[in-house]
Amino acid sequence: MTMPGFPQPSNRPARILGLFAHPDDEVFCMGGTIAKLTDAGAVGRIVSLTRGEAGQIRDVTAASRRTLGEVRERELAAAAAALGVADTRCLDLADGTLAAQPIDDLVETAVDIIDEFEPDTVISFGPDGGYGHPDHMTVSTIATAAAQHSRSRPITLHAAFPRSRQLLLSLIVEWLEDLDDRFRGSEEFATGLMLFANGSSMLGYAADHLDVRFYPAGTYIIEQGEPPGELFLVLSGNVDIVAEATDGSLTTLASAGPGSFVGEDGIARGQPRNAHVVAVDGVTCFVLSPGAVSLSAGRGSTSEVETFLVDQPGDTPGSDWIEVDVRAQATQKARALACHRSQYALRGDMFPRSMVEGLFGVEYFVQARGEGRGKPVSPDEPSTGA
Repeated sequence: MTMPGFPQPSNRPARILGLFAHPDDEVFCMGGTIAKLTDAGAVGRIVSLTRGEAGQIRDVTAASRRTLGEVRERELAAAAAALGVADTRCLDLADGTLAAQPIDDLVETAVDIIDEFEPDTVISFGPDGGYGHPDHMTVSTIATAAAQHSRSRPITLHAAFPRSRQLLLSLIVEWLEDLDDRFRGSEEFATGLMLFANGSSMLGYAADHLDVRFYPAGTYIIEQGEPPGELFLVLSGNVDIVAEATDGSLTTLASAGPGSFVGEDGIARGQPRNAHVVAVDGVTCFVLSPGAVSLSAGRGSTSEVETFLVDQPGDTPGSDWIEVDVRAQATQKARALACHRSQYALRGDMFPRSMVEGLFGVEYFVQARGEGRGKPVSPDEPSTGA
C-alpha cells in the first residue's frame, strides 16, 4: 500500500520512526497511521527521549512516583504492540527538562537513533508541540534537525492538530439515543471518559467546553423547562430525576449514580428539559457543553429555548497537509491509549466505536519544510525511498 507522504522503497518494507518526548505521545500523533502502515507491511520503531517519570499518575494501582518511569516504559511497549510495532525504546533524558538541555547533544543522540534504524519517514510533533508543551516543542526541533543531519536524510513529518468542530457531547448523545436501555456506567467509566475528554479537547480532537462542578445535597443540577445545553456525567454521589406537574406536585421518575448521564434527552430533541435533576447527597458532575455558560443566563420555563448542538469554530487544514483516513484503525488507537493506564485509567473497549471513529478517524501531518529527500510521494508517483 502506498500512502501520500510516506515513501515506499522498492527493495524492502518501509521503515517508520516515531520520535517523541514521552510514552503516550505516539498514540495521539500517529497511532492510527502507524497501525495502518504496519498492517500493510511497514516496519515501525518508536523512541521516547524520556521515560515520562514526571507525568501525572491517574491510577494509583498502576504506578507510584518511584516506579512511574519504569511503568510508562512498559506501557509504551504494550501500546506500540497494539499498533503493530514491536520495537520501542525509552531514553532517560529527564522528563520535563528537554528544553533546558544542550540542543546539540540532543540532536546528536537523535542522529544516532536515525542512523541505526535508517527510516524512510520520521514522525514527531510540530513546532507548536501540539499544545505548547516545552518537551514536545523541543523534540520537534531535535527530530527535524537530526533527520537532516543523518546519513539517510529521511522525510520528516510533523503531526498536526487542527482544532476540530466536532463535539464529543454530540457523539455521546447520539450513542445514548441508540441504546435500547438507559446507560448505567461505572465509576471507572466516569473517570475514564473525563480523562479521555480532557486529552481530546487539549489536542483539538473535540471542541467541547469542559467543567467539573459540585452540587450540595438538595440543589438542582437541572431544572425542568430550562434550555438544553449541557450534558452531565455523574462522577460521585446520587441524583433523583423528578417530574413536576402543572399543579406543582412532584413525582420521582428515576435515580442515578456515578457513571450515569443526565440531560441527554433534551439535547437530542432540542426541547426544554422534561424533568428536574436534584442532588440527593453531595454530587460531583463532569459537564460537557458547546461553550461556557453565560453568567446572566436565566433558568426555568421562561428562558429562551435553543438548540446548542451547532458547529463550533475550527481550523481548516492547509493545502500542503497530509490527511490520513484511519477510521478502520481507530479502535486500535483506543486500545493503544488504554495501554497507558497510569495516564488515562481507561479500557480499550470502554467507548463505542462511533465515538472513537468520530474523534480519532483522521490524522494530519505536515512535511518539515526543506527537509528530507524530497517532496512527499503520491500514489501515482515513484517512490523516493532508499
